[in-house]
Amino acid sequence: MIYIINHRRLFCWSVFCTLIIVMLIGCVSRGEKDMNKEQAYIDKILTEPAYDSEGFVDYTYEGHTYKLWYGRIGSGSAPPALVLHGGPGGNHHNLVAFQALSDERPVIFYDQLGCGNSERPDNPALWNAERYFDEVKAVRDGLGLKKYHLIGHSWGTAQAVGFAAKHPAGILSISLHSPILSFPYYITDVAPALKQGLICLNGKGGQVIDDYELRGVGTKSDYDEACMEFTKKHVTHTWPLPEAMKKLGAARNSAIHDTMVAGGSELNVLGNIKTIDVTTQLSKLNVPILMTCGSDDLCTPAYTKWQSEFANNPQYYVIQGSAHMTPVDKPLELIERQRVFLKEFGSRVSHEIREASVKDN
Repeated sequence: MIYIINHRRLFCWSVFCTLIIVMLIGCVSRGEKDMNKEQAYIDKILTEPAYDSEGFVDYTYEGHTYKLWYGRIGSGSAPPALVLHGGPGGNHHNLVAFQALSDERPVIFYDQLGCGNSERPDNPALWNAERYFDEVKAVRDGLGLKKYHLIGHSWGTAQAVGFAAKHPAGILSISLHSPILSFPYYITDVAPALKQGLICLNGKGGQVIDDYELRGVGTKSDYDEACMEFTKKHVTHTWPLPEAMKKLGAARNSAIHDTMVAGGSELNVLGNIKTIDVTTQLSKLNVPILMTCGSDDLCTPAYTKWQSEFANNPQYYVIQGSAHMTPVDKPLELIERQRVFLKEFGSRVSHEIREASVKDN
């Protein structure tokens, strides 16, 4: 009798364990499918989109007319978003994740003069911040943008604020991702701490970079090692590099970077951009502002928070587990934050328009 009871208990226990194992396998399988689906979506939005329209707008400066490339995707009814890339000397390729917003609105990418698909004149006098600020007007006018949102990343955030301060008409909101609005502050308060955080070469990575870039001493191999640590720690966590980052590098114009930044590591800013500070202009803008950065960003959370204090009631958000290239490292989190911001603002605009209409009547 005892044997039969124990046998029954053993049988029930075996059935129970089998059910648990089957359930766990099912959960793991569903989890793997969800992960594969998510990764497939990330791969899709990090791939150059098939643009609905693509071409060039004319930009005239000091009697010369240049061609600026643009690509537009999406035909939703919401106001379009114009995306400004970083650098200087970069291009739109690392920002293509913003195409995910095209299910609700047109998303427009453009390459700055001398960058990416745009015309590349051999004229170093063109590589200065103030001219780049004014350049956006040619894109706005050439594409007939009346009401639109500005989205900037890295150097593109300074371009966005510098442009908006001069030409605010039609701008509904400004999103500043990994912002660098004050180069003097970055040089004196941010870069030194980033250098101290490098642990390679017996903790002398920062000194190696300074010696090589500022004093012309040291070996290229040591310098490259220090730069690679900085890149993996603060520029991007995504390795091997996805196609978007490879295209960014391939279409980069180093001549612009050498003129405006003149520091290969991004830790020493020696070019003509070193005095640019648009935080005062930011304080005068009367539109909703979103600021984000990665938790490991070279535009550190503390630096981004400091910059946000110049804005009027901004939204500020840190994307955990990301370096500077948030559109590549954490595209889903960044796009969701951007989408929520634009939807919230869109609802507010619609409400204000309805109220104004009632008052007019």
